[in-house]
Amino acid sequence: MLDLIDKIQSRQQQVVYSSALVREDQMVTVEDFSIESLGQALQDHGLGVEAVDGIWVISRLADKPVAKTEEATPLLETVIVTGSLHRLPHIGVGSSVVQLSAEELALVPTLGSDAMRATLRLPGVSSLGVSAKPRIRGGLQDELLVMQDGIELMEPFHLADYHSPYSSIDYHTIESLNVYTGGFPSRYGYRMSGVMDIRNQWHEDDYNTDIGISSFSNFIHTRGEFGKERPASWLLSLRQGDLTDLTDYIETRSGDPRYRDFSARVNFDMSDSLELTSGLALAQDDIKFDDEEERATSLIDTWYAWVGGSWVFNSRTASRFTLSWLDFERDKDQASFEIDEEDPGKGGFLDHRQKVNRLALRNDWSFNDDNKFWEFGWQLEYNKGDYRHRAYIDRGELAGILGTEEDVSRDITLDTSGWSGGGYAQVDWQISQRLTLQPSLRWDVQDYYIELGTEQQLSPRLGVSYQWNDATQLRLSLGRFHQQEGIQEIQVIDGLTTFFKPQHSDQVVAGIEWRSEKLELSGELYYKRYEDLKGRFENIFNPFVLLPEMEPDRVGLLPDRAVAKGADMDLKVSLAEALSAYFRYSFMDARDQIDGKWVDRRWSQQHTINTGIVWQKETFSIALGATWHSGWRSTLMPSFVAEDETVAVSSVLNNTELDDYFSLDINIRKHWIFPRCRVEVYADIVNLTDRKNQAGIDFDIEEVEGGYDLSPDGETLLGRVPSVGITLSF
Repeated sequence: MLDLIDKIQSRQQQVVYSSALVREDQMVTVEDFSIESLGQALQDHGLGVEAVDGIWVISRLADKPVAKTEEATPLLETVIVTGSLHRLPHIGVGSSVVQLSAEELALVPTLGSDAMRATLRLPGVSSLGVSAKPRIRGGLQDELLVMQDGIELMEPFHLADYHSPYSSIDYHTIESLNVYTGGFPSRYGYRMSGVMDIRNQWHEDDYNTDIGISSFSNFIHTRGEFGKERPASWLLSLRQGDLTDLTDYIETRSGDPRYRDFSARVNFDMSDSLELTSGLALAQDDIKFDDEEERATSLIDTWYAWVGGSWVFNSRTASRFTLSWLDFERDKDQASFEIDEEDPGKGGFLDHRQKVNRLALRNDWSFNDDNKFWEFGWQLEYNKGDYRHRAYIDRGELAGILGTEEDVSRDITLDTSGWSGGGYAQVDWQISQRLTLQPSLRWDVQDYYIELGTEQQLSPRLGVSYQWNDATQLRLSLGRFHQQEGIQEIQVIDGLTTFFKPQHSDQVVAGIEWRSEKLELSGELYYKRYEDLKGRFENIFNPFVLLPEMEPDRVGLLPDRAVAKGADMDLKVSLAEALSAYFRYSFMDARDQIDGKWVDRRWSQQHTINTGIVWQKETFSIALGATWHSGWRSTLMPSFVAEDETVAVSSVLNNTELDDYFSLDINIRKHWIFPRCRVEVYADIVNLTDRKNQAGIDFDIEEVEGGYDLSPDGETLLGRVPSVGITLSF
């Protein structure tokens, strides 16, 4: 039932219902996604739907909806209102997507109660528990598109220069998070592996203001309305904190990693058919680490400003536009004073400055034509990037053994600018009662490519959905996904001054979903073939270090092609009224072809199990989650290397598997209701057993007669990380 309502709402029909009347376990079979079909389906459950002041209201057949007047008594105790284009984007029929509500996000055990970390437990995601940014189905981290209320976000994570362990979005302001792991609609461009589409919380509940203190943040967020005839909604969020307890993985002895983020949004209902939105957001990092032998600072300021509007022209046609501005600045300094008697010259400095501006205009349209739902739109962006980079680095003898650049001296000044844009069109075509097709086409263009000139890409995609019976749905997705380097992605910090050609990936995803009253099971098979891959830089021994760009194991990789294939399974079960559980299994095989040899990607964790159990009563909840997966890959060097001998990187890259990863996590929440406020206390403990999960391998080098002895030394990740917090709502 809820799936049918979601599809009707995505087609600009506003539906109001009580969560006590409409439940997830109500199964229906319909001919099409219309109000008429909804009415027929509701009758089987003793319910009906009726228009009240232009809004469709679901109630019991014996009940009579009343017109909205000042004296009217509310008909529904718990009301869910969604439906505008701004609020719920249409889900593609062939998409691999998980929709997470604010309540579901709050119940996931995560480090520092970071809502975006909930995605690390989804099938097909690779993670070692450090970064909050997932690697989806074998892809790189930069293959993820993150959007918030229609705005594309750049670096929406704090400590971005140190593996992005914490997101810059306060989970208290999130209403829903849609995570696409494949087959995503053609409205989303620029990325090949996944999409996070975040919707902000505009609704008012019993409380308008939250003030909280926790181990990693102090925050206040508040929302409300002003105006009488045409009320306007506003949302304000301010958060700051210290992430020292999250940086043990880089083993620095002294650090001051402070952050802050701020957002303000205003929503104006200009008429029954026109809605305007404007907003301002800021994310700042002020990171300082200082050790006896190493020093690093990272200052990042990211500003967003935007205005937007949504029009519902009639029951069939709607449109939305967004004009946004981005201002991004990064100042990164690194210095090494390593004292090494065997290699006395090792060390140096790196000074990196980056500034990016983007002006973007986006316009999306939807049109409902009986058995067809059309979506089309376009976007245009002007981008400008400025880089200032200086470095002098002596990486030592180990870099020479790997045949990489041992002595680095750079002084780079680079200014680049230009236009990018594109358009898309897709249609959900209900061929019959059971079969729906979604053909689509996306076109993208960029003219800022240095030396390459203007580049254009076409991305055809097809989604198919077949309702086998009342409980079973089959899905298939075929498509091409392009990804070009943005202005902000030139790898100047590693000495590059030009863009790589746009990459592309051809993907096939086949899935099945089966639902019963207590059980929900889904499974997918996927195959991804990558071509025209860009070059990238990796630390092949241990990436979790303070100065990654200065380490001797920093190497450049240029794959000829890549392949990722696998299977995902997700089982959810309701054990009792207050008790639920889930079990997720993934198989993954992700490889690059480098110098004619197929090599496992570092994060190709072959087997993954995520499981958990949640017990939730009215004022108390406890959630226990466990993650186990095969160990990531790392590079093991020979124990002895002769003098003047070079070890080819392609011959040893990712040639060993680290120990299996395991983390047991817990989340506990309890709240109390008082006459005018609510108090909630919560606690998360990540890696409850304090397991020493492996991060990689470091090597000690000793010069001996005839060459060098290399001694491996295993490095570990975060241990047990507790966090507690208290929130006052009024």
